[in-house]
Amino acid sequence: MGFITVGSLIKEIRMTKNISRKKLSYGVCSEHVLQELEEDRYTADVLMLDIFLQRLGQSPDKFEMVLNSDLYNMVRKRDLIAKAIYCKKRKLAEWLLQKYPTRTRVDEMYQQRMRASLAYWIEQNFTSAAYYLQKAIDSTLPRFSYEQMEKNLLSAVELENLIALERLNMEANLEDVNIRKTAKYRLKICMDYIEGHFREDEEYAKLISKCTWLLSGISFLDKDYFQAIAFCKQGLEELRKNAILYFMIPLLNLMVKSEEALGIAPDRSKWMQDYEILTFLWNGYAKKWYPTDSLFYNCYQRDYHLDYELIRAERKSQHMTQAQLAEGVYQNTESLSRVETGKVSPNKKTFEKLMESLGLEKNRYNGCVVTNSFEVMELKRSIDGFIMRRDFQRAKEATKKLKDALDMKISENNMVVRLYEIVTAKRFGEITTEEALEELRKLSERFMNMEQKTFSHIPMRNEVLVINNICISLCEIKDKKSAVDLYKTTLEKIKSSKIKIKFRYRSYQILFHNYVHECGDIEDALEELQIEFLCGKAMQLSHCIHNILQILSTNHIPEKECDEWAKAVYYLCDLYCFEKDKKIYRDFLEKSRNIKIID
Repeated sequence: MGFITVGSLIKEIRMTKNISRKKLSYGVCSEHVLQELEEDRYTADVLMLDIFLQRLGQSPDKFEMVLNSDLYNMVRKRDLIAKAIYCKKRKLAEWLLQKYPTRTRVDEMYQQRMRASLAYWIEQNFTSAAYYLQKAIDSTLPRFSYEQMEKNLLSAVELENLIALERLNMEANLEDVNIRKTAKYRLKICMDYIEGHFREDEEYAKLISKCTWLLSGISFLDKDYFQAIAFCKQGLEELRKNAILYFMIPLLNLMVKSEEALGIAPDRSKWMQDYEILTFLWNGYAKKWYPTDSLFYNCYQRDYHLDYELIRAERKSQHMTQAQLAEGVYQNTESLSRVETGKVSPNKKTFEKLMESLGLEKNRYNGCVVTNSFEVMELKRSIDGFIMRRDFQRAKEATKKLKDALDMKISENNMVVRLYEIVTAKRFGEITTEEALEELRKLSERFMNMEQKTFSHIPMRNEVLVINNICISLCEIKDKKSAVDLYKTTLEKIKSSKIKIKFRYRSYQILFHNYVHECGDIEDALEELQIEFLCGKAMQLSHCIHNILQILSTNHIPEKECDEWAKAVYYLCDLYCFEKDKKIYRDFLEKSRNIKIID
């Protein structure tokens, strides 16, 4: 069970679910193109891969992907278009949309979707926005009807288009009861579809929160406030469980308004506390252009790498000349030089030859995974969550299951499992911190020279986790200077890439958080907070505020101001189910500061 590409994984899931190529490819591409993709003979754009995976009910966010420069440039173009629209830079957005390629139906869908977004956010032209949005829907869902919805396979992207069209219809006709009734009917069909087809927790949470927000808004307009609260609670609960920040504020806002309509005093509402704290943080520290209620914006937690950066870095770390690496692969060094500068991209076969010459796993191309099972990938992610929440018993139990499910002959599988075993063994006192540090250093030898603090390539996600735990162990044995130096060196290495930090959130943020915690710089702490807002995640949010509080406390800020930040940590821990940290702050606020907490 080795590394496999996204294409071959799509094929395996499709066959396991007994879904035909005709049904999966409908509206997106021909059956032939899907077959070429599944057999790794067609290089698909990331958005097309996302749609296929989402149509199969899976989340693309589990992948750590090696992209060529063309694929990454498409990711960046979409990012720039969205930012131009939210910043209300009309001319720039229009120019970018005109230049956006429309080679596939997915490209056409995206272009029309963003034209609708431009018409809505910049022009406030509901009619024009609805026109473009309908064209977007027709691009990949031709002849779509709600009555036949169950017969289709829909991605999260396509469902967002449908949900957004209902939002447009309602906002253009707020007083029209029949429009609201139709929208409610269609949104409930969407909810039924989401509940029946999206098994992956985060994808489900992203979609259901948007659906419940709109349904809650309809109930509020109909003065059915209890139903509005019920819908809000449903959406909020899914965001909470998955530590998603994005779309939390609009749901909390509607929850508070519904409570007020029922006569519930704001000072008695826990939701009001959550809403005020998140709004204060968002207004004060998020970029002004970040949207709070765009149905096309999502939390983002991908891990991308560039193929040419990986090849060049590995060659140099192994002290190979271009001539040595090119031998048996290219006829001359000039061809390799063009690859290493990102001017051309190697095809799959050539990439595999280069990786083999470098002694690396040759299938690290389209999707870097260690298993052919989404369930196993989800198990690995759950262990990260257990460790983050300090639930080491469950982490230990899940690690045993992970070990049984993986092929331990694969070096990366072995590294991941061994890392979790070391972390949990240290926490349960089965090994000392010094012993753990020695074991972690051994794991790092395959990608890093610990003494010289040099890397064979920009660290990947699993390697970042090893580095982070080395630094934690160094701090525990009172060698803070070495830990800070390693944090700083690794962060600088990650930032040296052409890949934006946004597209390395999971790897970068965990290191940056601990670096800030050890260094105590307020500017870095606020930057950390801003990254959380940009990526729409809350994995580190309460810890970010904790860092800010610690820095303020050591700088003799008045106790009253510090108390407000401490309350923010408590309510964020409560909101996102960080139970152990919540108890610590509750005890501090109630026993040490005599501050009443609202449950």
